[in-house]
Amino acid sequence: MPPRKCGRAHALAVEFGSMLPRLFLTLAVSASAFGLQESQPPTFHAATHLVQINVVVRDRDNRPALGLTKDDFLVSDRGKPQTISVFSADTAAPASAPSPQPPLPPNTFSNRNLESSAARSGATIILLDNLNTLESTASQPYESSPFWLEALALASAKRRLLEFLQQLDSADHIAIYGLSDTLHVLCDFTCTRDQLIAVVTRYDTSSKTRKEEVEPGQFSAQVTPDPQADAHMDVAMQQMASFNNERRAEVTMTALDAIAAHVADLPGRKSLLWLTANLPFSGAAIARILARGSLIAYPIDARGLLPRESGENNKEGYIDEDAYARGELARHADYPQPVGISTMQKMAEDTGGRAFVNTNDLTGAIRSAIEDSAATYTLGFYIDASAVDDKFHEVKVQLRRAGLTVRQPKGYFALKDTPTVDERRRNFARAVRSPIDSAAIPLQVTARHGNQPGSESIELRGTIGLAALQLAQTSGARKGAFDVYVVEQDAAGTPLGQSANRLALNLTEQQYQDYLLAGVAFREAVKPLAGATTLRVLIQDEASSAVGSVVIPLAAIK
Repeated sequence: MPPRKCGRAHALAVEFGSMLPRLFLTLAVSASAFGLQESQPPTFHAATHLVQINVVVRDRDNRPALGLTKDDFLVSDRGKPQTISVFSADTAAPASAPSPQPPLPPNTFSNRNLESSAARSGATIILLDNLNTLESTASQPYESSPFWLEALALASAKRRLLEFLQQLDSADHIAIYGLSDTLHVLCDFTCTRDQLIAVVTRYDTSSKTRKEEVEPGQFSAQVTPDPQADAHMDVAMQQMASFNNERRAEVTMTALDAIAAHVADLPGRKSLLWLTANLPFSGAAIARILARGSLIAYPIDARGLLPRESGENNKEGYIDEDAYARGELARHADYPQPVGISTMQKMAEDTGGRAFVNTNDLTGAIRSAIEDSAATYTLGFYIDASAVDDKFHEVKVQLRRAGLTVRQPKGYFALKDTPTVDERRRNFARAVRSPIDSAAIPLQVTARHGNQPGSESIELRGTIGLAALQLAQTSGARKGAFDVYVVEQDAAGTPLGQSANRLALNLTEQQYQDYLLAGVAFREAVKPLAGATTLRVLIQDEASSAVGSVVIPLAAIK
């Protein structure tokens, strides 16, 4: 039964504990509070166990295959045929620019990507990677020479990206981020083509990682060589490189997790164009992170053409990063194959994207990745509770028509409904550290200075998307709970203070249906501590551990 719009408000009884003195809960009645439409495709909720797969179909001439219907597809989950219950054909917006969305009211902040979701089904994020393209064009005096160089890789990719942006269709909705010591938002989905070109033109392509810190060549003393001393120094350099690479992996994974959470609310195909180079990480682990936001990976090797040799460990002549991590291969600097290629190929394969490697046509690679979203299909099927086993499920999509090829995500993780305590803590910590909002739970907050004369407090009034909360259905009622956090942070992002309140929901089925598209409203007052520059409002669902967040700069409150 689809949600119904209501014309009157209802009070909602909530269980308040002694820790909740300042929070009041009501139901918001505006069905358009989050820009939702009744025709919006359903999203994955563990309570209903809906799995959705977005696929690209091409004909013999590599053109998008249009006009396919649900009956043209066959889907199997671990070899078992599935009934396609949800189907949509998604095409890019026409060349004419869509009508712009009205701006949010003054002092109102939202984690909803309204402009992008209203304009078209799907979006593209371009990630410029300063962290994983290495600095240095020559070996140090004490180490052996590398087999290849990559110091100018990102600068070259920047030029190719500008060439593409000059021809960008006005209907293409793109966000551009940078990755260095942390994730930086250069231009989000509301940016125009001219804004995108301007930020990329100003972008500093200097690497944040020196080659000798993560890929040192074999150590050799230049004055008085001593094999034993050289070996000792070599081990020390490798240990330091391992530490630096672990940190690099942690920063990279955290950034990808933030991006996945940021686009979680967007329907349709969501593509990540990753202009990068040196990725000695697990491609499967990266794909799992991207799957949280249904992101399709399009890694583009900014190094362009690279010399390589055939190797016994890889028939394609590329280094096997997983084998290297197990200690089965020589150090990266001494291995005559490009680092990161197999990682790019694996993440693209697992998510249903494409890896562009060993090519100097970076402009064409960017254009090809964007064009993949011109025509896609979303296939959804339901699985029963017994299939939710915390394991990876391999999905196979086939076509009944001849002459067509399909590219799809390799599968999905059937994660159980009940998160662990550690998972809840990790999700919360990621959202607090992230430089961008998490849209896993729709959230809109209005912040105003207190009305009392001389008041230094900030009054927060927020609305939470009820549809994103996971409520249990028992004895004709919908029950659940969520936590509301307000974190005060300084300019460096360091938390200075935090308040937490838990709210319980107990809805009749009629109330749940009536207000599914409305939302839950809350109110709280905060007196910012000295040094605070930002308020971060977070909502965490107890059942799923999903987090929605909104970042509110105090200077932006008028």
